[in-house]
Amino acid sequence: MKQRIITAFFMIIVLLPLVVIDHPIAEWGFFAVAIVFSMLATYELINMMYQKSPAMKMFRYIVPIFSGIIAALACLATKKANGDIDNLNEYFISHFYVLIAFMAFSAITLGLLIFKPHTTTKEVFGSLASLAYAGLIFGYVMSIRYLKPIHLNKTLVELNGIKSFVYVYTIVVATDLFAYLIGIKFGKHKLCPEISPKKSVEGAIAGFVAGIVFGTIVAFLMKIINPQTNEIFLTIIGVIGLSALLSITVQLGDLIASKIKRGYEIKDFSNIFPGHGGILDRFDSLLYAGIWFYIIVQSAELLLIGV
Repeated sequence: MKQRIITAFFMIIVLLPLVVIDHPIAEWGFFAVAIVFSMLATYELINMMYQKSPAMKMFRYIVPIFSGIIAALACLATKKANGDIDNLNEYFISHFYVLIAFMAFSAITLGLLIFKPHTTTKEVFGSLASLAYAGLIFGYVMSIRYLKPIHLNKTLVELNGIKSFVYVYTIVVATDLFAYLIGIKFGKHKLCPEISPKKSVEGAIAGFVAGIVFGTIVAFLMKIINPQTNEIFLTIIGVIGLSALLSITVQLGDLIASKIKRGYEIKDFSNIFPGHGGILDRFDSLLYAGIWFYIIVQSAELLLIGV
């Protein structure tokens, strides 16, 4: 427990300023962290496959580079084009480059794999999944930090990168923390015993409620919700609904990671963070919740501008 606390303390000291400080140095520092984390997360997945298939040895170093480039392009696309409603062509072109990179690196990976002896279908699809999960999805989730100011329905909701990232991560932490604490103390009914025996229905409900409560509170504290609007009730209902959806995806993201680890018979993806496991052990919930948040916000903005 002491080791976990010390590691968490240093993670907060390093990462929190990069998220909340509105300065170019913090932005580019976070950009560098996003690339490194994406590469490390991909390495964890490929290395996990390497333990079962030695033929994957060289791919532990090749595929992470591909993922890092995809993540970098995702962040740059969001940073450059998001919110530019006067130039939708640039908006779509920027994100199209990300798609092109993902398809190109997927094709290269497949080409290399078919000429590598002793690789199986599991490794082939696992490598592609690694690019999608730890490269494409990871990149876009981290790019939430770069969302430009978004005004959904004029004065009702105001989002930007810092507000959005803090909002989503608050729901992730609240959901995970209360699901764990209540589950350990009061959990009696198993939620998904074949995947994660320690998770309980009671813990899941507690995490769900905590995610809604803390998400809504942060929405007010960070002025994502405008308390002066005449439609405050409908706005609050909308934020509660979004917080509820994200809280569900947090728990699904955790179960997805648990399913992967159970399939490969490992406890943690790595030991990069002493007491906490690897990159994916720390960010599995954020990945699934974050990508849904990104999709919802981007879709809402495009719909509101009539695309």
